[in-house]
Amino acid sequence: MKKNTIIYHYVQALVNSLNRHGKDSASILASCGISAYEAENSHLRISTENFVNLLKQTILELDDEHFGLIEQPLPIGSFFYASHVMSSCANLGKALELGFGYYQLHCQAYQLELYTTGDEVEIRVVLANPELDPEHLLAEFILNAWHRFASWLIGKNIIIRCASFDYSPPAHESEYQYLFPGIRKFNQPFLSLSFSKDYLAMPIIKKNTGELEQYLKNTFQNLLFTPIDDQSLSAKIRLIIEDFEENNFPSFTLVADKLFMTEKTLRAKLNKEGVSYQKIKDFMRRDSAIYYLTKQHLSIAEIAYKTGFSEPSGFIRAFKKWTGLTPTVYRGKEE
Repeated sequence: MKKNTIIYHYVQALVNSLNRHGKDSASILASCGISAYEAENSHLRISTENFVNLLKQTILELDDEHFGLIEQPLPIGSFFYASHVMSSCANLGKALELGFGYYQLHCQAYQLELYTTGDEVEIRVVLANPELDPEHLLAEFILNAWHRFASWLIGKNIIIRCASFDYSPPAHESEYQYLFPGIRKFNQPFLSLSFSKDYLAMPIIKKNTGELEQYLKNTFQNLLFTPIDDQSLSAKIRLIIEDFEENNFPSFTLVADKLFMTEKTLRAKLNKEGVSYQKIKDFMRRDSAIYYLTKQHLSIAEIAYKTGFSEPSGFIRAFKKWTGLTPTVYRGKEE
């Protein structure tokens, strides 16, 4: 059931950048599998597969690894070489030092610095021209990418203590709980991520060239969407569900057994994370349904079955509750 979706806000940020650079964004969207209906309805969610296609195409069109959101383009291949430099280091501290140095030599669009105070270390980012990033896509991408890649290098999720942003809470702030778990602060003097200093001494375990090459084949999926050793119960439950047939969810009792917990304990722990088993199932069903609705050859009845509903009517009611629209309207056809 790995059918994640993303809010249209991020598509719009790329469209705006393409338009500013005189590109035909409509044809580019179509080539990436994003329909005109989706482009005209900003409340829709987009499959991550199509969004990744758009990221790649934007980079190729603009010859800029930072999506045209900086004054001087960052040449294609920059991350390839920086990642090889970093993976050859002994520990994460040295990798970040050399990685930051590499980008400062080749990109004047922002400053990257590492600050250590007591038992905490902070990655600070200051954009030279934040007005070129009005939707904050670049700001989010830089912070998220450094966190994900650093975590991958040491084979362990770096737990973020605090994420800071030099702008007011955006309209899509609710998405930040997934991008930047932990404390979040807005209207700060710079962009930053803080975490335990202990991570800096951890060895780089991804030294095998083959491992890095494999990682780079799916750069955006890995940097933006692939969880790095996420230890939350929500993530563990999603993995359990993904082992089952896509139209067959395991019972709560079975999930609790697989996690070696009583149902009462699991329910209490999920409550602390602010979710429930039903919500997890609903999120996964919603994303799967949206993914399948982009495949025009599938009927509503077939999608209902694939997402675990015995009757299309139940699926239609649930989908309207999730999105405010019926599946047919969401797909862009007249009812």
